[in-house]
Amino acid sequence: MCGIAGIFDVYGGGIEPGLLKDMNEAIAHRGPDDEGYALIDSVSSRFIAYSGKDSDTGVKARLPVLDPHKQEFTSFLGLAHRRFSIIDLTSAGHQPFMDREGSCCMVFNGEIYNYKEVREALKEKGVVFYTQSDTEVFLEAYKSWGTGCFGKLNGFWAVAIYDLREHKLLFSRDRVGKKPLYWTRAGSKIYFASEIKALLRVPEVYKRRQVNPAAVHNWVVFGLRDLDNATLYDGIFSFPAATWAVVDKDFKNNGTKFWQVPRDRLSESDISIPDAAGQVRSILEDSVRIRLRADVPLSVELSGGLDSSALVALSSKVSSQKVTTYTVRFDDPESNEEEFARSVARHYDVDYKVLDVPPENFWNDIALFTLLEEEPYHSPNLHTNQVIWSMMRSNGTKVSLNGAGGDENFAGYGKCYDRIQMDNLSHGRIQDYMHNARRYSETSSFFKAAVHPVMWYVKDRIKGCMPGYPAAKDSMQLLYNDMTNTLMPYWLSSGDKGYMGVPLEVRAPFLDYRLIELAFRLPVTYLFRDGWHKWILRKSLEGLLPDDVLWRKKKMGFPFPYRSFFSSSEGIIDKIFTASKNPFVDLKRGSARKNWKLISFIIWYEFFFNENHILFDEIKKMSLKESPGAWGSFSPQFLRSLKGMSL
Repeated sequence: MCGIAGIFDVYGGGIEPGLLKDMNEAIAHRGPDDEGYALIDSVSSRFIAYSGKDSDTGVKARLPVLDPHKQEFTSFLGLAHRRFSIIDLTSAGHQPFMDREGSCCMVFNGEIYNYKEVREALKEKGVVFYTQSDTEVFLEAYKSWGTGCFGKLNGFWAVAIYDLREHKLLFSRDRVGKKPLYWTRAGSKIYFASEIKALLRVPEVYKRRQVNPAAVHNWVVFGLRDLDNATLYDGIFSFPAATWAVVDKDFKNNGTKFWQVPRDRLSESDISIPDAAGQVRSILEDSVRIRLRADVPLSVELSGGLDSSALVALSSKVSSQKVTTYTVRFDDPESNEEEFARSVARHYDVDYKVLDVPPENFWNDIALFTLLEEEPYHSPNLHTNQVIWSMMRSNGTKVSLNGAGGDENFAGYGKCYDRIQMDNLSHGRIQDYMHNARRYSETSSFFKAAVHPVMWYVKDRIKGCMPGYPAAKDSMQLLYNDMTNTLMPYWLSSGDKGYMGVPLEVRAPFLDYRLIELAFRLPVTYLFRDGWHKWILRKSLEGLLPDDVLWRKKKMGFPFPYRSFFSSSEGIIDKIFTASKNPFVDLKRGSARKNWKLISFIIWYEFFFNENHILFDEIKKMSLKESPGAWGSFSPQFLRSLKGMSL
């Protein structure tokens, strides 16, 4: 779990080491434990490694510090790395990582959960290992299997590998895209990094920055972001998930997919309910087991809902140590799930820790949080999430498991009910439609449950006629779109920025590719059945969770008090609208003042494009009057990374 950056001249021209160092400084918060660089000679492909001011003492003892004013040779490739140590905490895991033969070099952001199994398979092939790191396993896997290695790894990654044997640079990103990799091109040079802010350290990129109008349309009209690997910055792209590519002059169009989310589902006659439930349980248990591997303190986020409770139960089952959990307690009884979390905690005798949501001053942090997130975001709740992760980190946790992906895999959202019910109608399954409506777990009103899918369908058809809307013809297409384009890419990219600002490594067992492959092959009627969302997941967990958690009627989620937020923020929001200039939004529309996605877009534009220092200073002054003692959620490394930015 780290941060990477690099510069590559596709025609072999020279790069600026000082610029590489600036890019790495912009993501210093992602890796407080170590810093490293590598420059590669444009003529001989000679590799020279360097340390930095934040490097481990063992690294500094053996590598010179990168001095951008002293260039021993002209380099056409520069690699940079910031390390957040999780596995093999010694300096042996330093990156950029070069193999002993000097044949391959890599920078890697992520974790390979099955590194122990892959390591043993490589040992049988005669590979000798010199560290305990998953980084070395990754590189040796590439050397042994080439690009076929990506299909053998279970984990998440964004990686750049330079193969000195074949004189080529490769990029790859994990199957789901949990780790980000952004890139842009300026002239003959390709710049890449874990975060957009590192690319904006390149003067040429910063000066030419423009808004991507298509991405703005998707955000402002549909509330969708990260569609089709686009960003809101014109010319800055996200490298595709489940893809590898050789980086050359044709780089944008030469990616190769090594994995796909299944698109064809089995019928009920192809797989029985007991078999389906058993496979879900088996894969999820193994997914949890390999995600408990860490050389640092680890915990599980326990909300009290089905997904997080399942992770606690399975962690307790497979772990040899007592599991530590964190639960957030809310004052509002309508939002507080702590009693359900406590029920699970008692059942498994975990080290149960409760966090009360602290006073936080969202507006005081708005400039920093805008820089951290880099693009508009759907809710101030992301800031609350970061505060909670910061509290966990301050208690010693460096790795956390959470339930992300459960809803996308197993049809947990309300819109899935609507779509599946419409599928029942369109296929003449009237009895199934009425049965689900009578027993729908999310409402006690049969009329509402019966009518809502039709109303939703009409609205969705209207939206589907709008240009750019990613319409789904049925429930299978909806679930596929959510996992691959419309929801999951956004959740992963926005969440990554938040927890890496702490930093904290967040692992998601429900996003194990084996579980995704199974969930997307199961009949949709197993996902939603008898009026229950995620029915097959619930069946798979019978006997493992208390019934009051397993068959809970209605989940609460992670609420945000929009009504009180807009009421208390009225003065600040008025200031934003009166002091801003935006060519994409009508700032005189009163309704826009209650639309957070629009407000977030305006704030983002003022920060990154208008460089409106005065506005952010005034917001800070106004917010400090309201709550001067709020919790701070940013790491010292992130605060230091402000150096070189406009604000």
